[in-house]
Amino acid sequence: MAADIKAIRTRIKSIDSTLHVTKAMQLVASSKIRRAAAAAQGASQYADAMSGAMRGMLSPENARSRYFSPPKTGVACLVVIAGDRGLAGGYNANIIRLLQEEARDRKTLVLPIGNRIVEYCQRHGYSLISSDFRSSETVSDSELRQLSDRLIGLYCQNEFDSLKLLSTKPVNVLSQLPQVQTILPLRAEGKGNPRIVFEPDGMTVLEQVMPDYLTARLCAAVRSSFLAELYARRNSMDSATKNAEDMIDNLSLQYNRARQSSITREITEIVAGAEK
Repeated sequence: MAADIKAIRTRIKSIDSTLHVTKAMQLVASSKIRRAAAAAQGASQYADAMSGAMRGMLSPENARSRYFSPPKTGVACLVVIAGDRGLAGGYNANIIRLLQEEARDRKTLVLPIGNRIVEYCQRHGYSLISSDFRSSETVSDSELRQLSDRLIGLYCQNEFDSLKLLSTKPVNVLSQLPQVQTILPLRAEGKGNPRIVFEPDGMTVLEQVMPDYLTARLCAAVRSSFLAELYARRNSMDSATKNAEDMIDNLSLQYNRARQSSITREITEIVAGAEK
């Protein structure tokens, strides 16, 4: 019985230590959410504005651009955004599953952003454009601009004929949705605005705007994914904290019952010995 009491006490201490970790991680995630939400909202608004501007640039001249009709190479480029660390529920696993689906039975070049997806791609032999972007949390706007310039350069060199973003959309606090967005080639919508006059010409303007457009889409996807990661981690740590508290309550009840039983037995033995 003494051994059982000791084992229960050890388990309680172990779970209590885990409880402190999960509570700390929950508080850290919560403290970052407000700033991440503001960054995600600003980036999304700018990306929406850039997308609207791109829709207005469609003209018969621009529709013949390589950005609308690239040469077919049979190679797709996937920019995949995941987390820097685990303990975020199914956040990273869902993005990995999406990558597996998009890369199945086709040639792909992958540009991972986030330590977890970088390590996964390296272990599984994906063809990487770069493995330098190991943090989706701290990657800067200037780094994303450099990345967009590089991607556009590879696209114009016919290294791939399509560019997709694999990211996570924070639907709400409790729900995060993995999604695929096709960035290139551009999709022609309508016939543009005939009242818009491009100087010196539409093709030149499109070439100048494309890096800004791609940077805006990348930034929006990265900031929104990081916000989704924080939501997922806070929810996961909240569930883990509640489970740990329930386990401690149940073990405490077992511990008290075991002690009571042990004390009762000792009293019975003392009384029996006194009667002899």
